[in-house]
Amino acid sequence: MQSPSLVPRRLLAALCLRAAAFTVPEPEQIAPGVYLLEAVMAPAAPDNRGFVGNIGIVVGSSGVVLVDTGTSAKAMQELLMRLRGITALPVVLAINTHQHPAHVFGNSTLRDMGVPVLAHRDAAALIDARCERCLKGLVQTLGQEAMAGTAVVKPTQLIDGATSINTGGRDIDLLYYGNSSSPGAIAVYDRASGVLFGGGMVSVGAIPDAKDADIVKWREALQAMATLEPKRIVPRAGPPVPASRLSELDAYLADLQLAVRDAFDRHVGLAEAASAAALPAYRGRAMYDSLHRRNVEALYLRREQMEMDAGR
Repeated sequence: MQSPSLVPRRLLAALCLRAAAFTVPEPEQIAPGVYLLEAVMAPAAPDNRGFVGNIGIVVGSSGVVLVDTGTSAKAMQELLMRLRGITALPVVLAINTHQHPAHVFGNSTLRDMGVPVLAHRDAAALIDARCERCLKGLVQTLGQEAMAGTAVVKPTQLIDGATSINTGGRDIDLLYYGNSSSPGAIAVYDRASGVLFGGGMVSVGAIPDAKDADIVKWREALQAMATLEPKRIVPRAGPPVPASRLSELDAYLADLQLAVRDAFDRHVGLAEAASAAALPAYRGRAMYDSLHRRNVEALYLRREQMEMDAGR
């Protein structure tokens, strides 16, 4: 295994040639030693080059921690070039907050550098089970060139619950609240700066992906994160926000749950459930058209299964 470094030499020349057409944005400093590559709140598409998941950079006294790894090997390679303008310290750890493809496909670049990738065991299992199919979809959407060199690489360090680590000279809390937004979803809290990376558990200004969610536990997780009183919260995509804006996500989840329950109790069929459980108050949020229908159908099917299990 290679010693962790910023960019393998064999990548440097090629990346310099492509520096004028970066896929990833310039890192923005949001707190001392903490940077954000801010992603757009939209589905992956050629016009956004697939950069639809935030990536955090935490620079300590002896190394760098990455929070999520992006949509492709190319994006991660370009991020590492960007990183050279911030610090000469090596990347010592990357964290996958959850299994979404916009947050895990830089793992292959990091593996080649010998950088460990950490995730919850349940998120790693979902990456293993689903990401080959996701990768094929991204190749179709973004093209072979954009996804060249990208492979499914499972995290190499697994946790089973909440824990605290010191790595790169930073004290970091890995927050786990059970199956909240998805199995194995974690948040990352940098104590020194008070910045909390919410990963898949936090979508503000955009409709969240609730396909794999336990809504009750997710809302409890939001309350628990708010009690930490973080100075800033980095959502799954988009700009950092104050902790007070977690209430916006909580409100959507509560209204989603009620709307699906009402549709089910009125014996609305699955085909009509999305229309019956429309939430016009949230239509102006990003991703409403692409995710709200799917959220409704996922919760409807789960409730239907619960009723069937109860009737056995």
